[in-house]
Amino acid sequence: MIRCIAVAALILAGCGAYQREGASVSPTGGYAMGSEVTSRSHAPLRPQPLPSSRPKASGPAYYVHPTKGNDANPGTEQSPWRTINHAFQKVKAGDTLYLRGGTYFENVYCAIRGMPDAPITIRSYPGELAILDGGIPEFQTNPREAWTPCTEEGAADGEYVSTGIFKNIRDVVGLFGDSNVGLQTYWYAMDLRSANELWINDPELMVKPQYCGPGIWYDKETGRIHVRLAHTHIQLPDSAQCAVDNYAGETDPRKLPLVVAPFDSTPLYISQGMYVRFQDLLIRGGGYRTLHMQFGVGVEFEDCTMYGGTYTIWSKGTGPLKMTHCGVYGNIPPWAYRSENGLYSYDGEVYPPFTTGEIRPELGGPDRKSKPEPARHIARLNTHAVLATEGGYEHEVFYYPLNNNWDVSYCEFADGHDGVYPSGRNIRFHHNWVGAMQDDGIYISSPTPWITDKLYVYQNVVSRVTTGIAAHTRGGPGGDIYVFRNVIDMRGPIQYNRPTPKLPGGMVIDGSQAFMTHGSDLLSIERMYFYQNTCIIPMNHPNGAYAGSMIQSTGPDMTRRVFNNIYVYYDSEAKGYPGIYLEAKQADLQIDGNVHWDVTEGKPPRADFLEKARTHPLSEANKKNYPAGWESCSVAADPKFLKPVHVTRLRDGDNDYRLQKDSPAVGLGIVLPAEWMDPLRPKDGARPDAGALPLAGEQLKVGVHGRIVAGSEESRGLTTTR
Repeated sequence: MIRCIAVAALILAGCGAYQREGASVSPTGGYAMGSEVTSRSHAPLRPQPLPSSRPKASGPAYYVHPTKGNDANPGTEQSPWRTINHAFQKVKAGDTLYLRGGTYFENVYCAIRGMPDAPITIRSYPGELAILDGGIPEFQTNPREAWTPCTEEGAADGEYVSTGIFKNIRDVVGLFGDSNVGLQTYWYAMDLRSANELWINDPELMVKPQYCGPGIWYDKETGRIHVRLAHTHIQLPDSAQCAVDNYAGETDPRKLPLVVAPFDSTPLYISQGMYVRFQDLLIRGGGYRTLHMQFGVGVEFEDCTMYGGTYTIWSKGTGPLKMTHCGVYGNIPPWAYRSENGLYSYDGEVYPPFTTGEIRPELGGPDRKSKPEPARHIARLNTHAVLATEGGYEHEVFYYPLNNNWDVSYCEFADGHDGVYPSGRNIRFHHNWVGAMQDDGIYISSPTPWITDKLYVYQNVVSRVTTGIAAHTRGGPGGDIYVFRNVIDMRGPIQYNRPTPKLPGGMVIDGSQAFMTHGSDLLSIERMYFYQNTCIIPMNHPNGAYAGSMIQSTGPDMTRRVFNNIYVYYDSEAKGYPGIYLEAKQADLQIDGNVHWDVTEGKPPRADFLEKARTHPLSEANKKNYPAGWESCSVAADPKFLKPVHVTRLRDGDNDYRLQKDSPAVGLGIVLPAEWMDPLRPKDGARPDAGALPLAGEQLKVGVHGRIVAGSEESRGLTTTR
């Protein structure tokens, strides 16, 4: 994560159980935008949840208190239970379970059953915030006694070790308890202990030991957990137009709470829980998964905040699901780089440090041979994705239903390597912010072939990611994916490769493409319809930026429609206008009604800007089904937004992607089939304006309670604290 040079970091509220008495209360549940409690570690990256004043519901009610309750009590407000797991043995359809404020150190297992017209509600008590935490309690409740300075040979200055022994927990994942900012999980003690912060290649180790920020390391032999909270010191040159948000907080773990979770800790596991509703909760302290849903039915989340370990949400076979006004965050810290969180050990037989031998990185295609080379992980257990979905296999007991009938709206997803994987059947993902990811923003292809159909991704803002929309070539060809009315902003900065002795600035990049496919074996992709989007994209990728790269990985059985979009290109002065890199000899591909503009050049494109597309052999081949041919109605011109597009990494004001009255995008688009969803379709059947936001329309507002406006500095991901 990077903060812009022109901005001083804001210090926001404390969090959850660490809020001071008298802290403000949100009338709907929601986020602190600044309050009385500061953190001793690092300022929170995201708004912290506030207690909700949501009034009590009518109907039967039971109560749980994490410190004053007793599971032998009757569960009344005056005599509450102590644990949520005990309460789940008692509640029934139509009940509301109120959780009094505080931290519940439980792995909650939810297989309870409500009814469609009488769900079971689990929520925080009005004016209080309940935290479901899968962490080891003593590192939060008594940190002074939980750690002691490490005196073993080779220990680093500022290294501490747990006083307790924790055998048989595989590994650990962690956060700062006062800010929910992630800790690195180190695979090797040598990296935790290193004084070096640069990436220095090594012929035997792949890379010399490097410290990449506050983190933890689990010694499987002794069962003790090691921690080091030393400051980081990465300095970027002025040319980067940004600076690393280094760690400069408390270095003694005995003076602040840490969330340290066993790798297999799952704070909330919904296993065929039916018609259950969660409201106004903070869920954290997950290892591999924080929220795990397996065959959940009729599950709802409202005004909940979740912080992940390796995955924040993992879902299989779940639906219907409704999630609204939720913050879903990973634990990639702001001083981290993509390079140390990348996956380096691919071999199926050798996986250091757990097995020995030479590593052979996996290669695609029929020839998978490669020469042995050193490879090792550095800080691998930090968040891979904030929302991951899993397919099914025929031999499993519950192959069907797939993830199905989801409605995820007004949520925020940030601080992972990847963002969200919304695969399944009849999935609606809209009015969300997806940003501050080290790689893909929204991964639309199914992780298992043939199961994604009727996926609707619309009216979202995707920003500060390496790839806006990503797919894999082992998907369809069955299934329809609709991506429309989104603002996809590929402006950086993204901390990609850690600085080296020869490159002290490292590699800080902008995103690469609005759309990208992964996979070296071109099998197939679902049918895709990409329309009415506004894309701000650089021309920095060898596949080219033309049409947001939506033309790549096409084939005769991969229907692709690219209509009525606005493409704003930049970084073109030395590269020329967008090239068309298309190797397919056959493709069911139609492109039209788009606006193309080079904001870097700031002058009219040359006359033949669209000629290559219009005369392309595939355009001629597709005239059988689309006689007008590619880009017949498209223009290369300034779309004339209400506020101009800034292409620097500095905080230089908000953008407004709505159109001026004389914009060439007005009325430019082609009339789309009635069966394609579009909430902003002209009611009179007229030709639509190109882009995500039509003339005289309202601003696109996304995120929790619509707090983020498309085009604002915050929607661009330029602020790290809110």
